[in-house]
Amino acid sequence: MKAIPVDQLLTKPINLFQNQWLLLCAGDAENYNMMTIAWGSIGCMWGRPFVQVVVRPQRYTYEFMEKYSEFTLSAFGEAHRRDLQTLGSLSGRDGDKLAQTQLTTRPGLKVACPAFEQAELIFECVQIYYDDFDPNRFLDPDIEGTYANQDYHRIYFGEILAAYA
Repeated sequence: MKAIPVDQLLTKPINLFQNQWLLLCAGDAENYNMMTIAWGSIGCMWGRPFVQVVVRPQRYTYEFMEKYSEFTLSAFGEAHRRDLQTLGSLSGRDGDKLAQTQLTTRPGLKVACPAFEQAELIFECVQIYYDDFDPNRFLDPDIEGTYANQDYHRIYFGEILAAYA
């Protein structure tokens, strides 16, 4: 992998989240969990490059996002779609779900949290803001249908410290 200056990053963010998916990993080198995500954004906020991810409170990764300030996002090619489906459908509370995939971790270079050796693109991030979705502020009533159990996502903004491809 080669470091990419974040201000020179070229990507298709909607395709990245909606079609390619990402693996969100939170924790440190010894204690971490990962989940597949398909919602988020990439941009500039407060003069800093950022990624924004959302995690529901019942997800095991939520505990790691709350305990640790650093996280990674890893994007993969189509060959790893099944791995991402596995990691998105099993809980790390129930065992080593990573062992059921072809993926292996690699140490973070700017953060303690690992990323994944097979990734095509990696972001190393540190949290700079979080908030919870407030259903009273949904302007489109259809959005509420996403939350039948009223388990509203927590939104995390992470400053991109490094990117690799």
